[in-house]
Amino acid sequence: MANINQINELTQSMGGATGAPKTEKTDAFKNALTQAQALNQAEQANETESPEGTTMAPALGEIASTGLHIQDQSSIVSGKTDKLLGLLDAYSSKLENPEVSLKSIAPILEQINQNADSLLKESVFLGTGDTKLKEIATQTVIAAQTEYVKFQRGDYLS
Repeated sequence: MANINQINELTQSMGGATGAPKTEKTDAFKNALTQAQALNQAEQANETESPEGTTMAPALGEIASTGLHIQDQSSIVSGKTDKLLGLLDAYSSKLENPEVSLKSIAPILEQINQNADSLLKESVFLGTGDTKLKEIATQTVIAAQTEYVKFQRGDYLS
């Protein structure tokens, strides 16, 4: 209490209040607080008595999600396979172009290798109903990793 009294004395010696709060913000907070209290009182009025004599609050309903799109495992693998195939297509186009140096192709190949690893990890979790998709994903990963090894080994040096 001594600390509070010192603060009050300091405020009074400085000439009263240090500044009036903005009425817009306090009114908005006051309105929100009043609404929350009214809602709480309405909920308490709706409480029911249990047979044991304790009060039970009504259960909350389901809160609907807006804008949430949940993907299943097969759509994730399908998307990653498509992305990896696109990278392999871009890689083969650059490899065929004699004006493009192998040094400039290396970052694309690193990205291909990383995406292949990620696709392989995701395809492990596919169910038995997705055997064809798993086979396509596995073949794409093998092709990507084969190209990575060939490039690292120097098969494309002239």
